[in-house]
Amino acid sequence: MPRKRSKGGYQSPFTRHGVRLGDAPRLGFTTFTIHECGYLPQGSDWNHPGVLSPFWRLYHNGAPGCHVRFGSETFPLAPDSLLLIPDATPFDCVCETRAPHLWLHFSPLQTTSAFPRRPLVLPLTSLLRTLTESLIAARTAADSPLTRQHLYHHGAALLHSTFAALDVPIAPDAPERLDQILRFLHSQLAGDLSNAVLARRAIMGESVFIRWFKEHTDTTPAIYVQQARCRHAAQLLALTDRTIEQIAADCGFPNRYYFTRVFRRHLGAGPAEYRQRQVRAG
Repeated sequence: MPRKRSKGGYQSPFTRHGVRLGDAPRLGFTTFTIHECGYLPQGSDWNHPGVLSPFWRLYHNGAPGCHVRFGSETFPLAPDSLLLIPDATPFDCVCETRAPHLWLHFSPLQTTSAFPRRPLVLPLTSLLRTLTESLIAARTAADSPLTRQHLYHHGAALLHSTFAALDVPIAPDAPERLDQILRFLHSQLAGDLSNAVLARRAIMGESVFIRWFKEHTDTTPAIYVQQARCRHAAQLLALTDRTIEQIAADCGFPNRYYFTRVFRRHLGAGPAEYRQRQVRAG
C-alpha cells in the first residue's frame, strides 16, 4: 500500500543537502537593472573625454583599436576580454581604429562599497565568450517585445557570469537592525530622514543612534542620507528627462538651490552641468 503523503508536505524550499542563499543580498551583488544594451558592428568615433556616470558599464570589442583611459592608466577593449567599469568612475573613451563594439549599461540592485572604483579587465573565458556571442545575436535580431525579453535574459546571464568570475569584496557583517534602517532610508529618499526619525525607527535615543550608525558605516546619518540622495539624483539626471526641480523634490531636497549646493559638494558639479556631461554613447 503506497505511503500517504502528508497534506502540507514539501512546503519548505530547504533540504538537508542544499546551501541556503537567503543571505546573498547582504553579501554583495545579486541582481541588476539593465538600462541599455547596444551593439555597433562597424564601431563608431568612440572618443569621449571626462565620462562620469551613475551606472555601471560592461564593454567588449571584436577587434583592437580602442581603450579607456583612467588617470595615467589605459585599459584596452579587445576581442579576448571584457571591460567592467563601476559607477562614479571617471574615465576617457579613446578610439584610434573603429571596431565592433558591444555595451551594457546597468545598475546592481545591491552593491558593496568595498568594490574598487576603477576599470577592471576580465579574460574572455569560453563561457563568457559564448554568452557574449549570444547577447550579440539577441541584439541584432529583429526587434519585438519577445526579442527584447530574450535580450534582457542574455544580458543578465552575461552579467551574472561576469560577476561570478570576480573575487568580489564581501560586505562586512552589519547588525540586522542597520540593514532594516538602510532599506527604509533608500526607500524613503523623498521623505523625512532626519536623525530623530531614523533614531525612532531604530528604537534608540538620537545621540546613541548617531554614534551607533557611525560605528558601522564610518559616516554620520546626515552625510549618508545626503550621499544617497545625490546618487539617486545623479541616476535621475542621467536616465530621465525630469526637470531639476522635480528631481530635487523626488530626492528630498527642499528646493533647487539647496539641491545644487549639496549635489556640487558631493559630485563636483551642479546638476545642470552634470546632466550636460553625460555621454549617451556606448
